[in-house]
Amino acid sequence: KGTRSLPVSGWLVYWRVRWVHPRIVMGNKGLCVRLSRRALGAIMMASALSGRGRNLARAAEVKILQPPAPSSITARGVYVFDRQSGVPLFARDADLPLPPASLTKIIAAMVVLDRADLDQMITIVEGDLVSPEESQVGLIAGDVLSVRDLLFGALIPSGNDATLALARTVGVADLGDGATDDEAIARFVALMNEKAAAIGATSTHLVYPTGVDREGHVMSARDVATASAAALENPLFAEIVGTTSATLPSQVRPEGYEIFTTNDLLVEGLVNGVKTGSTPQAGGCLATSFDLGPGQIVAVVLGCAFTEDAEGFPDYSQRFADSRTLMSAAESGFVWLDLTAPGTLDGLTEELAVWDVALPGQIQVPVAVGDASSLRYRLRLAPPDNTERGPGELDVFVGDALLLSQPTVIASQVIS
Repeated sequence: KGTRSLPVSGWLVYWRVRWVHPRIVMGNKGLCVRLSRRALGAIMMASALSGRGRNLARAAEVKILQPPAPSSITARGVYVFDRQSGVPLFARDADLPLPPASLTKIIAAMVVLDRADLDQMITIVEGDLVSPEESQVGLIAGDVLSVRDLLFGALIPSGNDATLALARTVGVADLGDGATDDEAIARFVALMNEKAAAIGATSTHLVYPTGVDREGHVMSARDVATASAAALENPLFAEIVGTTSATLPSQVRPEGYEIFTTNDLLVEGLVNGVKTGSTPQAGGCLATSFDLGPGQIVAVVLGCAFTEDAEGFPDYSQRFADSRTLMSAAESGFVWLDLTAPGTLDGLTEELAVWDVALPGQIQVPVAVGDASSLRYRLRLAPPDNTERGPGELDVFVGDALLLSQPTVIASQVIS
Protein backbone atom coordinates (compact mmCIF):
# COMPACT_ATOMS: atom_id res chain seq x y z
CA LYS A 1 0.00 0.00 0.00
CA GLY A 2 1.27 3.45 -0.87
CA THR A 3 3.99 2.15 -3.23
CA ARG A 4 4.53 1.89 -6.98
CA SER A 5 6.97 -0.22 -9.03
CA LEU A 6 9.07 1.05 -11.94
CA PRO A 7 11.46 -0.92 -14.21
CA VAL A 8 15.07 0.19 -13.80
CA SER A 9 16.58 1.58 -17.01
CA GLY A 10 19.75 3.66 -17.24
CA TRP A 11 22.22 5.10 -14.81
CA LEU A 12 20.27 8.34 -14.48
CA VAL A 13 17.24 6.68 -12.89
CA TYR A 14 19.55 4.33 -10.95
CA TRP A 15 21.21 7.18 -9.13
CA ARG A 16 17.98 9.00 -8.53
CA VAL A 17 16.27 5.98 -6.97
CA ARG A 18 19.34 5.27 -4.84
CA TRP A 19 19.03 8.76 -3.46
CA VAL A 20 15.49 8.07 -2.19
CA HIS A 21 16.52 4.72 -0.68
CA PRO A 22 14.31 2.34 -2.70
CA ARG A 23 13.58 -1.29 -1.95
CA ILE A 24 14.70 -3.45 -4.90
CA VAL A 25 12.35 -6.32 -5.78
CA MET A 26 11.87 -8.79 -8.61
CA GLY A 27 8.82 -8.28 -10.77
CA ASN A 28 7.37 -9.85 -13.88
CA LYS A 29 9.24 -7.24 -15.95
CA GLY A 30 12.60 -7.85 -14.32
CA LEU A 31 14.42 -5.89 -11.65
CA CYS A 32 12.17 -3.21 -10.13
CA VAL A 33 12.35 -0.67 -7.35
CA ARG A 34 9.62 -0.02 -4.85
CA LEU A 35 9.10 3.64 -3.99
CA SER A 36 6.85 5.67 -1.77
CA ARG A 37 4.25 7.92 -3.38
CA ARG A 38 6.37 10.98 -2.53
CA ALA A 39 9.50 9.50 -4.06
CA LEU A 40 7.57 8.33 -7.10
CA GLY A 41 6.22 11.82 -7.63
CA ALA A 42 9.73 13.22 -7.58
CA ILE A 43 10.93 10.59 -10.05
CA MET A 44 8.01 11.20 -12.42
CA MET A 45 8.51 14.97 -12.33
CA ALA A 46 12.21 14.68 -13.02
CA SER A 47 11.76 11.97 -15.63
CA ALA A 48 9.26 14.06 -17.54
CA LEU A 49 11.62 16.99 -17.56
CA SER A 50 14.54 14.76 -18.46
CA GLY A 51 12.59 13.18 -21.27
CA ARG A 52 11.91 16.58 -22.71
CA GLY A 53 15.59 17.32 -22.24
CA ARG A 54 16.64 14.22 -24.18
CA ASN A 55 14.56 15.34 -27.14
CA LEU A 56 16.13 18.76 -26.93
CA ALA A 57 19.58 17.25 -26.54
CA ARG A 58 19.29 15.49 -29.88
CA ALA A 59 18.53 18.83 -31.50
CA ALA A 60 21.25 20.56 -29.53
CA GLU A 61 23.86 18.18 -30.89
CA VAL A 62 23.45 19.85 -34.26
CA LYS A 63 22.04 23.23 -33.28
CA ILE A 64 23.87 25.62 -30.98
CA LEU A 65 22.30 29.03 -30.50
CA GLN A 66 23.81 31.53 -32.95
CA PRO A 67 21.54 34.58 -33.21
CA PRO A 68 22.00 36.19 -36.63
CA ALA A 69 23.92 39.46 -36.83
CA PRO A 70 22.06 42.54 -38.13
CA SER A 71 21.80 42.35 -41.91
CA SER A 72 23.08 45.91 -42.39
CA ILE A 73 26.64 45.21 -41.28
CA THR A 74 29.21 44.40 -43.93
CA ALA A 75 31.50 42.04 -41.98
CA ARG A 76 32.06 38.57 -43.39
CA GLY A 77 32.62 37.04 -39.95
CA VAL A 78 30.91 38.14 -36.73
CA TYR A 79 30.87 36.85 -33.18
CA VAL A 80 29.55 38.70 -30.14
CA PHE A 81 29.31 37.06 -26.73
CA ASP A 82 28.89 37.72 -23.02
CA ARG A 83 32.18 37.04 -21.21
CA GLN A 84 30.52 36.17 -17.92
CA SER A 85 28.21 33.41 -19.19
CA GLY A 86 29.76 32.62 -22.57
CA VAL A 87 26.36 33.08 -24.24
CA PRO A 88 26.44 34.41 -27.83
CA LEU A 89 24.45 37.48 -28.77
CA PHE A 90 25.20 37.59 -32.52
CA ALA A 91 27.00 35.41 -35.04
CA ARG A 92 27.64 35.31 -38.75
CA ASP A 93 29.94 32.66 -40.19
CA ALA A 94 31.57 32.69 -36.77
CA ASP A 95 33.77 29.67 -37.51
CA LEU A 96 34.82 30.66 -41.02
CA PRO A 97 38.63 31.02 -41.20
CA LEU A 98 39.45 34.53 -42.43
CA PRO A 99 42.54 36.76 -42.51
CA PRO A 100 42.62 38.54 -39.11
CA ALA A 101 45.24 41.19 -39.95
CA SER A 102 46.65 42.76 -36.77
CA LEU A 103 44.16 40.99 -34.51
CA THR A 104 46.93 38.40 -34.72
CA LYS A 105 48.81 40.52 -32.19
CA ILE A 106 46.35 39.48 -29.47
CA ILE A 107 47.80 35.96 -29.63
CA ALA A 108 51.33 37.36 -30.00
CA ALA A 109 50.90 39.42 -26.83
CA MET A 110 49.61 36.39 -24.93
CA VAL A 111 52.73 34.41 -25.84
CA VAL A 112 54.99 37.28 -24.77
CA LEU A 113 53.14 37.68 -21.47
CA ASP A 114 53.47 33.94 -20.84
CA ARG A 115 57.18 33.69 -21.61
CA ALA A 116 59.04 36.99 -21.28
CA ASP A 117 60.28 39.04 -18.34
CA LEU A 118 58.47 42.37 -18.60
CA ASP A 119 61.56 44.23 -17.42
CA GLN A 120 63.93 42.57 -19.89
CA MET A 121 65.60 45.14 -22.13
CA ILE A 122 65.61 44.49 -25.88
CA THR A 123 67.97 46.09 -28.38
CA ILE A 124 66.22 46.95 -31.63
CA VAL A 125 67.94 45.54 -34.74
CA GLU A 126 67.55 46.35 -38.43
CA GLY A 127 65.48 43.20 -38.95
CA ASP A 128 62.79 44.54 -36.61
CA LEU A 129 62.16 47.60 -38.77
CA VAL A 130 59.33 47.56 -41.29
CA SER A 131 58.37 49.34 -44.49
CA PRO A 132 56.69 52.77 -44.28
CA GLU A 133 53.26 51.46 -45.33
CA GLU A 134 53.06 49.14 -42.32
CA SER A 135 51.73 50.27 -38.95
CA GLN A 136 54.64 50.92 -36.60
CA VAL A 137 56.04 52.75 -33.62
CA GLY A 138 58.93 54.12 -35.66
CA LEU A 139 61.61 52.35 -33.62
CA ILE A 140 65.26 53.14 -34.30
CA ALA A 141 67.86 50.39 -34.68
CA GLY A 142 70.19 50.39 -31.70
CA ASP A 143 67.59 51.74 -29.29
CA VAL A 144 66.82 49.72 -26.17
CA LEU A 145 63.29 49.27 -24.77
CA SER A 146 61.73 46.96 -22.20
CA VAL A 147 59.39 44.11 -23.04
CA ARG A 148 56.65 46.03 -21.23
CA ASP A 149 57.13 49.15 -23.37
CA LEU A 150 57.27 47.11 -26.56
CA LEU A 151 53.94 45.48 -25.65
CA PHE A 152 52.44 48.97 -25.49
CA GLY A 153 54.01 49.65 -28.89
CA ALA A 154 52.66 46.45 -30.40
CA LEU A 155 49.08 46.88 -29.17
CA ILE A 156 48.28 50.61 -29.03
CA PRO A 157 49.46 51.80 -32.48
CA SER A 158 49.60 48.18 -33.73
CA GLY A 159 53.34 48.47 -34.24
CA ASN A 160 54.75 45.74 -36.45
CA ASP A 161 58.28 46.78 -35.51
CA ALA A 162 57.61 46.33 -31.80
CA THR A 163 55.90 43.00 -32.45
CA LEU A 164 58.85 41.66 -34.44
CA ALA A 165 61.32 42.71 -31.74
CA LEU A 166 59.26 40.83 -29.15
CA ALA A 167 58.82 37.77 -31.37
CA ARG A 168 62.54 37.60 -32.14
CA THR A 169 63.47 37.86 -28.47
CA VAL A 170 61.03 35.19 -27.28
CA GLY A 171 62.02 32.89 -30.14
CA VAL A 172 65.73 33.19 -29.38
CA ALA A 173 65.10 32.57 -25.69
CA ASP A 174 63.26 29.36 -26.56
CA LEU A 175 65.77 28.09 -29.14
CA GLY A 176 69.03 29.37 -27.68
CA ASP A 177 71.45 32.17 -28.51
CA GLY A 178 72.65 30.50 -31.72
CA ALA A 179 69.27 30.87 -33.43
CA THR A 180 68.99 33.15 -36.43
CA ASP A 181 66.32 35.84 -36.58
CA ASP A 182 64.31 33.82 -39.11
CA GLU A 183 64.49 30.72 -36.93
CA ALA A 184 63.44 32.75 -33.90
CA ILE A 185 60.44 34.23 -35.71
CA ALA A 186 59.41 30.77 -36.94
CA ARG A 187 59.63 29.41 -33.40
CA PHE A 188 57.54 32.29 -32.07
CA VAL A 189 54.87 31.57 -34.69
CA ALA A 190 54.84 27.93 -33.56
CA LEU A 191 54.33 29.10 -29.99
CA MET A 192 51.46 31.31 -31.15
CA ASN A 193 49.75 28.34 -32.78
CA GLU A 194 50.29 26.28 -29.64
CA LYS A 195 48.69 29.05 -27.58
CA ALA A 196 45.75 29.29 -29.97
CA ALA A 197 45.14 25.55 -29.65
CA ALA A 198 45.44 25.71 -25.87
CA ILE A 199 42.67 28.31 -25.54
CA GLY A 200 40.36 26.48 -27.95
CA ALA A 201 40.86 28.62 -31.06
CA THR A 202 40.25 25.65 -33.35
CA SER A 203 39.99 27.50 -36.67
CA THR A 204 43.27 29.36 -36.24
CA HIS A 205 46.45 28.87 -38.26
CA LEU A 206 49.05 31.62 -37.97
CA VAL A 207 52.00 32.19 -40.29
CA TYR A 208 53.55 35.51 -39.18
CA PRO A 209 53.54 37.42 -35.86
CA THR A 210 52.22 40.75 -37.12
CA GLY A 211 49.26 39.60 -39.21
CA VAL A 212 50.41 41.02 -42.55
CA ASP A 213 48.82 39.21 -45.48
CA ARG A 214 50.32 35.74 -45.80
CA GLU A 215 48.82 32.66 -47.47
CA GLY A 216 47.09 30.42 -44.95
CA HIS A 217 47.18 32.95 -42.10
CA VAL A 218 43.63 32.76 -40.68
CA MET A 219 41.44 33.00 -37.60
CA SER A 220 37.69 32.82 -37.21
CA ALA A 221 35.60 35.51 -35.54
CA ARG A 222 34.85 33.09 -32.70
CA ASP A 223 38.57 32.39 -32.28
CA VAL A 224 39.40 36.09 -32.08
CA ALA A 225 36.67 36.55 -29.48
CA THR A 226 37.98 33.58 -27.51
CA ALA A 227 41.52 34.96 -27.63
CA SER A 228 40.35 38.45 -26.66
CA ALA A 229 38.45 37.18 -23.63
CA ALA A 230 41.40 35.05 -22.53
CA ALA A 231 43.89 37.89 -23.01
CA LEU A 232 41.71 40.33 -21.06
CA GLU A 233 42.16 38.12 -18.01
CA ASN A 234 45.70 39.52 -17.85
CA PRO A 235 45.61 42.92 -16.09
CA LEU A 236 48.52 44.36 -18.09
CA PHE A 237 46.95 43.36 -21.41
CA ALA A 238 43.63 44.89 -20.32
CA GLU A 239 45.44 48.08 -19.28
CA ILE A 240 47.31 48.38 -22.57
CA VAL A 241 44.32 47.82 -24.87
CA GLY A 242 42.34 50.34 -22.83
CA THR A 243 44.98 53.06 -23.29
CA THR A 244 44.46 55.72 -25.96
CA SER A 245 47.96 57.22 -25.99
CA ALA A 246 51.36 56.90 -24.35
CA THR A 247 54.99 57.95 -24.70
CA LEU A 248 57.56 55.16 -24.77
CA PRO A 249 61.02 55.96 -23.37
CA SER A 250 64.01 55.90 -25.70
CA GLN A 251 67.76 55.83 -25.17
CA VAL A 252 68.49 57.54 -28.49
CA ARG A 253 65.49 59.82 -28.92
CA PRO A 254 65.08 62.38 -26.11
CA GLU A 255 61.37 62.93 -26.72
CA GLY A 256 60.65 59.19 -26.78
CA TYR A 257 58.06 57.58 -29.03
CA GLU A 258 54.58 59.07 -28.87
CA ILE A 259 51.95 56.47 -29.74
CA PHE A 260 48.19 56.68 -30.27
CA THR A 261 45.48 54.05 -30.43
CA THR A 262 44.08 53.02 -33.80
CA ASN A 263 40.71 52.24 -32.18
CA ASP A 264 38.28 55.10 -32.81
CA LEU A 265 35.66 53.58 -30.50
CA LEU A 266 38.13 53.62 -27.62
CA VAL A 267 38.81 57.31 -28.22
CA GLU A 268 35.05 57.94 -28.24
CA GLY A 269 34.69 56.16 -24.90
CA LEU A 270 32.32 53.53 -26.29
CA VAL A 271 34.57 50.54 -25.56
CA ASN A 272 37.38 49.59 -23.18
CA GLY A 273 39.49 47.50 -25.65
CA VAL A 274 40.56 45.40 -27.63
CA LYS A 275 42.36 45.67 -31.02
CA THR A 276 42.13 46.85 -34.62
CA GLY A 277 43.35 45.18 -37.78
CA SER A 278 43.31 45.94 -41.49
CA THR A 279 44.96 44.83 -44.71
CA PRO A 280 43.75 44.81 -48.32
CA GLN A 281 43.20 41.06 -48.08
CA ALA A 282 41.63 41.02 -44.62
CA GLY A 283 39.52 44.16 -45.00
CA GLY A 284 38.61 46.01 -41.85
CA CYS A 285 38.82 43.96 -38.64
CA LEU A 286 38.01 44.93 -35.08
CA ALA A 287 37.71 43.26 -31.70
CA THR A 288 36.03 45.34 -29.00
CA SER A 289 35.06 44.88 -25.38
CA PHE A 290 32.39 46.96 -23.67
CA ASP A 291 30.29 46.85 -20.53
CA LEU A 292 26.67 45.77 -20.85
CA GLY A 293 24.34 44.05 -18.42
CA PRO A 294 26.14 42.63 -15.39
CA GLY A 295 29.43 42.09 -17.21
CA GLN A 296 31.42 42.63 -20.36
CA ILE A 297 30.67 41.91 -24.01
CA VAL A 298 33.33 40.95 -26.56
CA ALA A 299 32.45 41.72 -30.19
CA VAL A 300 34.47 40.76 -33.26
CA VAL A 301 34.03 41.74 -36.90
CA LEU A 302 36.26 40.37 -39.67
CA GLY A 303 36.33 41.32 -43.33
CA CYS A 304 34.39 44.58 -43.15
CA ALA A 305 33.99 46.53 -46.38
CA PHE A 306 36.42 49.34 -47.11
CA THR A 307 36.80 52.09 -49.68
CA GLU A 308 39.71 53.96 -51.25
CA ASP A 309 40.20 57.68 -51.44
CA ALA A 310 41.18 59.61 -54.56
CA GLU A 311 44.84 58.75 -54.03
CA GLY A 312 44.16 55.05 -53.57
CA PHE A 313 44.59 54.93 -49.80
CA PRO A 314 42.16 52.53 -48.09
CA ASP A 315 39.56 53.74 -45.62
CA TYR A 316 38.69 51.02 -43.10
CA SER A 317 36.25 53.07 -41.01
CA GLN A 318 33.32 50.78 -41.85
CA ARG A 319 34.57 48.36 -39.18
CA PHE A 320 33.73 51.00 -36.57
CA ALA A 321 30.26 51.56 -38.06
CA ASP A 322 29.60 47.81 -38.07
CA SER A 323 30.71 47.56 -34.45
CA ARG A 324 28.51 50.48 -33.40
CA THR A 325 25.56 48.72 -35.01
CA LEU A 326 26.30 45.56 -33.05
CA MET A 327 26.64 47.51 -29.81
CA SER A 328 23.33 49.26 -30.34
CA ALA A 329 21.57 46.02 -31.26
CA ALA A 330 22.96 44.30 -28.17
CA GLU A 331 21.83 47.11 -25.90
CA SER A 332 18.30 47.30 -27.28
CA GLY A 333 17.72 43.66 -28.15
CA PHE A 334 18.73 41.72 -25.03
CA VAL A 335 17.76 41.39 -21.39
CA TRP A 336 19.73 39.59 -18.68
CA LEU A 337 17.85 36.90 -16.76
CA ASP A 338 18.93 35.34 -13.48
CA LEU A 339 18.65 31.56 -13.85
CA THR A 340 18.66 31.18 -10.07
CA ALA A 341 15.64 33.44 -9.60
CA PRO A 342 12.32 31.62 -9.01
CA GLY A 343 10.16 31.64 -12.12
CA THR A 344 12.90 32.14 -14.70
CA LEU A 345 12.85 28.43 -15.55
CA ASP A 346 9.59 26.81 -14.45
CA GLY A 347 10.21 23.79 -12.24
CA LEU A 348 13.97 24.25 -11.94
CA THR A 349 14.03 25.37 -8.31
CA GLU A 350 11.93 22.38 -7.27
CA GLU A 351 13.95 19.86 -9.27
CA LEU A 352 17.27 21.17 -7.95
CA ALA A 353 15.93 20.75 -4.41
CA VAL A 354 14.72 17.20 -5.10
CA TRP A 355 18.18 16.06 -6.17
CA ASP A 356 20.11 18.14 -3.63
CA VAL A 357 22.06 20.02 -6.31
CA ALA A 358 22.40 23.74 -6.97
CA LEU A 359 23.90 26.30 -9.31
CA PRO A 360 27.23 27.76 -8.12
CA GLY A 361 25.94 31.22 -7.33
CA GLN A 362 23.99 33.73 -9.38
CA ILE A 363 23.95 32.92 -13.10
CA GLN A 364 22.82 35.78 -15.34
CA VAL A 365 22.51 35.23 -19.07
CA PRO A 366 21.56 37.47 -22.01
CA VAL A 367 18.34 36.48 -23.74
CA ALA A 368 16.87 38.19 -26.78
CA VAL A 369 13.87 40.35 -25.97
CA GLY A 370 10.81 38.18 -26.51
CA ASP A 371 12.63 34.87 -26.07
CA ALA A 372 12.16 34.54 -22.31
CA SER A 373 8.98 32.51 -22.79
CA SER A 374 10.89 30.06 -25.02
CA LEU A 375 13.44 29.11 -22.35
CA ARG A 376 13.59 25.42 -21.45
CA TYR A 377 16.03 23.35 -19.51
CA ARG A 378 17.38 19.88 -18.98
CA LEU A 379 19.02 18.82 -15.72
CA ARG A 380 21.56 16.06 -16.33
CA LEU A 381 22.67 14.18 -13.23
CA ALA A 382 25.85 12.15 -13.02
CA PRO A 383 26.47 8.80 -11.29
CA PRO A 384 27.48 9.19 -7.64
CA ASP A 385 31.03 7.99 -8.30
CA ASN A 386 31.67 10.63 -10.99
CA THR A 387 34.26 13.01 -9.53
CA GLU A 388 35.43 14.67 -12.76
CA ARG A 389 32.44 16.84 -13.68
CA GLY A 390 30.61 17.08 -10.38
CA PRO A 391 27.00 16.08 -9.77
CA GLY A 392 25.70 17.14 -13.16
CA GLU A 393 24.97 19.95 -15.59
CA LEU A 394 22.10 22.27 -16.38
CA ASP A 395 21.44 22.75 -20.10
CA VAL A 396 19.36 25.81 -21.00
CA PHE A 397 17.67 26.07 -24.40
CA VAL A 398 15.92 28.77 -26.40
CA GLY A 399 13.41 26.68 -28.29
CA ASP A 400 15.51 23.73 -29.42
CA ALA A 401 18.83 25.63 -29.58
CA LEU A 402 21.34 25.24 -26.76
CA LEU A 403 21.98 28.52 -24.93
CA LEU A 404 24.48 27.30 -22.32
CA SER A 405 25.57 24.33 -20.21
CA GLN A 406 26.23 25.15 -16.57
CA PRO A 407 27.83 22.63 -14.17
CA THR A 408 25.94 22.10 -10.92
CA VAL A 409 27.30 21.55 -7.42
CA ILE A 410 26.11 19.66 -4.35
CA ALA A 411 23.63 21.98 -2.64
CA SER A 412 25.37 21.71 0.71
CA GLN A 413 28.56 23.10 -0.88
CA VAL A 414 26.96 26.43 -1.82
CA ILE A 415 27.86 29.23 0.56
CA SER A 416 24.90 31.54 1.04
